[in-house]
Amino acid sequence: DPARGGTRAVSQWWCWLFATCAVVPPAAAPPVPVPPTTAPVPVLASPPPPARQGQPPAWRRFAVPAPPSDGRPTLSLVIDDMGVNTGQSARAVALPGPLTLSWLPYAPHLAEQIAAGTARGHETMLHMPMEALGRADPGPGALRTWLPPATNLASLRAALDLVPNAVALNQHEASVASLSVPLMDLVMDELHARGLAFLDSLTIPHSVGFARAEARGVPAIARDVFIDNDPAPAAILARLAEAEALARRGGHAVAIGHARPATMDVLEQYLPTLAARGFVQWPLSAAIAARLQAPAADGGQGTIAPLRASGAE
Repeated sequence: DPARGGTRAVSQWWCWLFATCAVVPPAAAPPVPVPPTTAPVPVLASPPPPARQGQPPAWRRFAVPAPPSDGRPTLSLVIDDMGVNTGQSARAVALPGPLTLSWLPYAPHLAEQIAAGTARGHETMLHMPMEALGRADPGPGALRTWLPPATNLASLRAALDLVPNAVALNQHEASVASLSVPLMDLVMDELHARGLAFLDSLTIPHSVGFARAEARGVPAIARDVFIDNDPAPAAILARLAEAEALARRGGHAVAIGHARPATMDVLEQYLPTLAARGFVQWPLSAAIAARLQAPAADGGQGTIAPLRASGAE
């Protein structure tokens, strides 16, 4: 029927028009995240437990007994960068002691390596990574001047917890960090709370580390000589001779070397001759104790040799 077919065509046309012109509601917009009302609080490592009444501070409790000097000059030799190069670190552990071995907190198998050093009669120290100039990378967990204090404190506490029998802390790299009074004060507050001492490595002239330690009442001393800024054996021996001269003049000297092949080569030959040369080998804690008992005229820092290389750490 033509009429019925026309009606059907009109109906289809209206259905098509309705479907084409129908308004489809827009999709719902995603919810806008609401910022928290308070900033997240960083998780800090636990503070140290308070010392028991009458208990000596940790730097004395874990100190290695020092042989009597009997009036002879003393030399305290610190080996930095311990633990990362396990082969050279094992050579340092095998050296005649007592040495003070300063361990990097991110070294592998740290507890086992430290235990080996302790079994050999060496003293333990934390070599704390800190911010350096330029592109030098002090390693993971380094203290940095631009980080929030809570972040630095958490890193410091975590590192100290990894070296529970340490007597002291010294800086790794730290040519920027050592000039920051707020950062050094944060370090000294924690060392004071734990009863630890401080060795200012003086990786940069005008470091405020020693002064901030004294201001906080932290037992402290500064290094006198870096022995291996120049890795040539003759240069290392010359720096050891400089340390000997300082010790003869002032009674003691603190020298820092590193767990490196050339340094180990020299020390394996040199240290067995130290007594015959008229010196007594002391752990760092003994030098700090002697300084506290008889402060030097220069404020106890000793004679500080000028840095000869920018790569000192």
